[in-house]
Amino acid sequence: MIELEEGIRKGLRIIPIVDKEIRQLVRDPKTILMVLLMPITVTILFGYGYGGKGAGKYPITVVDLDGGDGAFKFIQELRNSKMFEIKAIYKSKGQGFSSVYSGKVYASLIIPETFTEDLMRGRPTRVELYYDASNPTVAQMIMQAVGVVTQQFQEWAASQFGTFAITPMFYTVYGPKIKKIESFIPTLMAMILQMVPTSLISVSICREREKGTFEQFIMTPVSVFDIIFGKLTAYFFATISDAILSLFTAILLFDVKLKGTFLDMTIVSTVFLLNSLSLGLLISVFSRNQLQAYQASIFSFIIFMLFSGVLIPVDVLSSEAKLIASFVPMYYFVTAFRNVSLKGWSYLMVLDQLTVISMFTFAFLALSLRFLRMEVT
Repeated sequence: MIELEEGIRKGLRIIPIVDKEIRQLVRDPKTILMVLLMPITVTILFGYGYGGKGAGKYPITVVDLDGGDGAFKFIQELRNSKMFEIKAIYKSKGQGFSSVYSGKVYASLIIPETFTEDLMRGRPTRVELYYDASNPTVAQMIMQAVGVVTQQFQEWAASQFGTFAITPMFYTVYGPKIKKIESFIPTLMAMILQMVPTSLISVSICREREKGTFEQFIMTPVSVFDIIFGKLTAYFFATISDAILSLFTAILLFDVKLKGTFLDMTIVSTVFLLNSLSLGLLISVFSRNQLQAYQASIFSFIIFMLFSGVLIPVDVLSSEAKLIASFVPMYYFVTAFRNVSLKGWSYLMVLDQLTVISMFTFAFLALSLRFLRMEVT
């Protein structure tokens, strides 16, 4: 009984603390609104993006060297499988290879010249799949799906023309194989260059206000431009080292082999890092305290993770997800860095993605310069 009473007394001691924290939250409507709306918003975006119609199709091309009824029927089987979105049907292997090299599709399926004739004569034949190995998970799913379609087609053809075999042949486009850890490097870099810089710099101005040191800025002959770009420069040098150290750690400890040059990967990473810092500054400008800044940083990071292609390629998600991804700078970085690091492209070949990222960066900086007030609130 005495122990029970003691436990109750200890429990009652926390009531004033709980009351204080709740009152403090209630006095901050922005924080309450963010706490309530963030999970709802994430759930809605996740539902529209990952559960919408049209999701799950892998873009490929087909090279029909046969042109016969057998090839036509096989192409129909690919479409009916609901796993593939056939972007184009070509008549030469070069066009098929080019569609994969350019990154427009994940694979190109080659139907050989004598495909229909082999079917009708009951001879063994084949189909060839040339795929992009820079994303092993997607490549594996495409190969499995092609295997299933081939098996289904073979069962139909056997009932029509007799017993025979169709063998799917698989060939990579970028190198023989890419290890799982190598394929994860773009995701690792995206997480480091998004989460760390944005969260660090997002609390910078809020911290100045809470500590009272922001008044010192106001009393000195500095402009909004000086504050924004001074913080941007300082945090740039502080965080770019994180990305470089992580990359070298993966290379030295786990024998990661990347096809891109260090210069090209650094250029792409720098462009995205500046974007992350600019977003963090914008969050800091609109946040009243460090808690709000942290919440906004976490919220943006969750959205970016969902719609950047690091979990599931955006190409195979719904049309709603593709629309959301078009406003996510991390999506363009993951695409660019994967092409540079795993495919060996130069930064000049991903200028389209870098340009879009830079446009977001300028927009974030312009808004920060516009709304940062040189006054104590």
